[in-house]
Amino acid sequence: MSSTIEWLIVDWGTSNFRAFAMDSDGALIDKIERNMGLLQVEQGQFAQRLEQELRAWLGEYQQLPVFMAGMVGSAQGWVDVPYVETPVSIGQLAEQCHRFTLPWGAQAVIIPGVSTVDEHGIPDVMRGEEVQLFGLLALSGQSSLHAAFPGTHSKHIHAKDGQLLGFNTFMTGELFSVLSKHTILGRGLPEQQSAEPAFLRGVNESGSAVLSSRLFSTRTHRLFGNLPEEQVMDYLSGLIIGEELRQFDSKALQLVGGQGLCKRYALACRELGLDSQFVSGDEAFLAGMLKIKEVMSDDK
Repeated sequence: MSSTIEWLIVDWGTSNFRAFAMDSDGALIDKIERNMGLLQVEQGQFAQRLEQELRAWLGEYQQLPVFMAGMVGSAQGWVDVPYVETPVSIGQLAEQCHRFTLPWGAQAVIIPGVSTVDEHGIPDVMRGEEVQLFGLLALSGQSSLHAAFPGTHSKHIHAKDGQLLGFNTFMTGELFSVLSKHTILGRGLPEQQSAEPAFLRGVNESGSAVLSSRLFSTRTHRLFGNLPEEQVMDYLSGLIIGEELRQFDSKALQLVGGQGLCKRYALACRELGLDSQFVSGDEAFLAGMLKIKEVMSDDK
């Protein structure tokens, strides 16, 4: 295996660590996943923890360049790499990458995040999704599109003429977690079952009132027996995802991420009359890192 691995990619977030071994053509050779996010790294020992994880790939990994993205480039990460402001091209992103030498002599690169300001003057930021966005453009062969990146903090991104023009963040995943675990909406519920009708009811009833008001229908539907108690959380999920998707000003969008969550989003899209297409988040991420690496090589 060591003779075929030419470079390494690391996606290092707040909660998780993923590393990918790539060949010279950009094909995936091997993958490592750990519950070793930034919060688990003590006293800034990022280099030590990275070297420890890379030992799983035997051979001369010490000489291989490492390309990193995600929260590893944040103020809480290894190096605080400044955001690149929108609009941004892949060339501008590559130009602002942070380059440094690892303790064992290999070259390392951290991809910067992206910041934007909306029409109301409110700033927004992301780290990691910008790589997936440029990977999505490469995979799709399109230069302009709208994309949703479902997750804890979902991103809606607009690309035009090969540039990342702007984006919005929705705390959909985190909001669901907090409401289901720490409010009256999830208190005293039996074990939940997946129920498509309950989910779709939530999607359809989203947007019919201010969200803080409509959320309480999760409680009242339960009180009046309109929903089986085993399906209450699917209704809540539908409400929040529906609210998010109603903010799209496009009828066609790409869904980028894990298959399970994107399948749920696709179901909501269909209910709301939106055309959607699924793209693996890993595939988009790797394709984006490959394009960034190629641009950096061309600039030498």
